[in-house]
Amino acid sequence: MYKIAILLVLAFLVRIVGINWDQGFHLHPDERAIILVSENIRFFSNLNPHFFNYGSLPIYLLKGATQIFAAFFPSSMTEYFRMLYVGRVLSVVFDIATVYLLYQIAVLVFKDEKLALLSSFFYAIAFFPIQNAHFYIVDVPLTFFITLCMYLLLLYIKKPSMKLVVFMGATLAAAVATKFTAIILLLPAIFVLVARRTSTTQQYNHTTIRPSNHFIVGLLLFPFSFFLFTFLFMPYAFLDYQKFLADISLQIKLNNNPYAFPYTLQYVATTPYLYYLKNIFLWGAGPIISILSVVGFVVILSPMFHRTKDLDEATSDVAKSKKNANARFFGLRPQNDEWWLPSSLVMFYGWYFLVVGQSAAKFMRYMLPLYPFFAMLAGYGFYKLYNVTGPAATFPPASAPPTNVGVRAVGSPSSRVTRHIVFAILVTAVFWTFAFMNIYSQKHTRVAASEWMVKNIPSGSTLAVEHWDDRLPLFGQERYRFEELPLYDLPDDRNKWAKLNEKFGRSDYLIIASNRLYRPLQKLSDCKRYKVCYPETSGYYKRLFEGTLGFSKVAEFTSYPSLKIGSWKLKIPDDTADESFTVYDHPKVLIFRKFTSKTM
Repeated sequence: MYKIAILLVLAFLVRIVGINWDQGFHLHPDERAIILVSENIRFFSNLNPHFFNYGSLPIYLLKGATQIFAAFFPSSMTEYFRMLYVGRVLSVVFDIATVYLLYQIAVLVFKDEKLALLSSFFYAIAFFPIQNAHFYIVDVPLTFFITLCMYLLLLYIKKPSMKLVVFMGATLAAAVATKFTAIILLLPAIFVLVARRTSTTQQYNHTTIRPSNHFIVGLLLFPFSFFLFTFLFMPYAFLDYQKFLADISLQIKLNNNPYAFPYTLQYVATTPYLYYLKNIFLWGAGPIISILSVVGFVVILSPMFHRTKDLDEATSDVAKSKKNANARFFGLRPQNDEWWLPSSLVMFYGWYFLVVGQSAAKFMRYMLPLYPFFAMLAGYGFYKLYNVTGPAATFPPASAPPTNVGVRAVGSPSSRVTRHIVFAILVTAVFWTFAFMNIYSQKHTRVAASEWMVKNIPSGSTLAVEHWDDRLPLFGQERYRFEELPLYDLPDDRNKWAKLNEKFGRSDYLIIASNRLYRPLQKLSDCKRYKVCYPETSGYYKRLFEGTLGFSKVAEFTSYPSLKIGSWKLKIPDDTADESFTVYDHPKVLIFRKFTSKTM
């Protein structure tokens, strides 16, 4: 157990470093919204959040944890600021718990502690889970509850019991009460309960229940447990159902129409599934972990299409019979536990990807619950590559694995080469994570830009700022006048720009706090191609960046992932990543100063 303990400490350290990344300015809008709602909760006089874009459970947890913290550690901080740090610590705790759950799942499935440690290690160092653990957002506890639900399902497959059925219902209820999206997992959970019936009479609480009765009891108990705990965790979804349905309808609209809101325009003309996979590969998990995940996935699925000699030898005589020849998955009988364990994993997470992957709004965090599965695949892929020169290992083992699996002659050339490759892969994966962790060793770009503005922009200056983005400077705003630029407004015509030009005429500086507006609006220039288009605004940004608009760039603030070793430095520009990957903790900030009265 000391090995997993060390791994948990590592996971904690990389998640707690830089936890004050925005110096208390609440620069994550979802985190800010949860805190504002939580602040109004009172146990037990006012439990209605009046807000259901997110589930109620994270709101109650934050409020309760903050009150407990304040009782033991009173300070001068207001509850609003205290909640920021309590929430982020909660996220760290949830994600470390996910690391441990992944270890338990991998032990259950692979029956190999080394493989389980590898799986947990790759999740522990994958940057996207690390990044999101720095925010108190619902997707982090959602990932924990979904992972816990998967673990309970696997335990049920190994040894069905009524207690596990209740726990599964409660855990899935917690996931739904965290984020309503988790409701889609009801289907695979019920499918496992229905399909995985015991073939012999079982004993439950010293009472004999026949398989058919067990099936009926379980099928009734699971939804009862689910709805009971959903009510306990999110009571006002029922008591204030009209508001709940209105907010959920709004979220469904967001996920079905990229034109529905200004902040989803970035997803117009993006390809379902592929857009997610590209961002997971390049930024979320990184190339090394992603490639290992693909290797693991291919190796796991390959027995479905080609039965190897080793699998045939590992399969029971009954499964080899002609009667069962076409009823195999991974070379094993469907009635076998080792068939159900991997197939349930693939079905559970595959269903989530199929449903969520086709959404119109493709925020990277929507795929966060899949990262434990990717890490498990990466662990298995790494294991297979390590053993590529030795006898093939079966997955999952139908019986005790052969003792000579993966054994090579000590000191042989192939063994030395393999060790070097393994070391290079691990070092590269760790260095990749450290490069992205370097974001938290630097001052937040908006804080740095604010300091520069207060120091270099004269008091009384007029600053043009974009709507739908954080206004800069973050402090000292009383020194300046502001002109807000409604660039998302439609129609995007000369009338709109006549008003905007008046604002530019009154402005001394133009502040762009992130790529939130200029990235999607430049893309939507073709009115023949897009239902909503911004030809004038696209032209404005082009001229601005070319320096022909009458404003010149005087400052730029970036915090790219980077790694420096001696005189060698690696910088990884991530401007092409999904906006939500950069806009919270390391957005690019641009400051322009007027040098003529020229307008659009």
